[in-house]
Amino acid sequence: MKKIFIFFFAFLMVSSFMVSGQTPAKKPATSGNCFAEWYNLFRERGAKPIADGSHEIIITIRTEESSQCYLGKADVENGKIKTPIYVQKQDGSYESYASLGKKLDPAWVASQNKETLYEITDGMSATFYTTDRETGKIFFYQSLNDKPKANKVAPPPSVLIKN
Repeated sequence: MKKIFIFFFAFLMVSSFMVSGQTPAKKPATSGNCFAEWYNLFRERGAKPIADGSHEIIITIRTEESSQCYLGKADVENGKIKTPIYVQKQDGSYESYASLGKKLDPAWVASQNKETLYEITDGMSATFYTTDRETGKIFFYQSLNDKPKANKVAPPPSVLIKN
């Protein structure tokens, strides 16, 4: 009896989608390279200057083969990122970036100009390097410039000129 009920219920669900013309929701497609998506978007649009205060961010970590992107937050003071930065957890709480198990490469940090290491340019941090041979970048996504408006195409003269 249970099998008949389950079959009947499944049949009704499929039929309702067919009648309504809808298809079941699918997960959105992604390119598999979230870093490239964010980077290209920022290069295309640019960003507004980042004001002092706490900001939501995207933290990207990448290798030659793949990238991972995490939500987070960071404080900014005088146009520079203040450490620590935080990664958002599934429950909405935040933990230090160190909770990802990632550490900045000390040799890379030593080779950087301490005055510009944490500067933000066009809504992005400088590229950083981890001890795991990964690279990263932080995006201040709320500072992204609006999508440019398209120009309106003029109609032919016959539409505008009536005599």
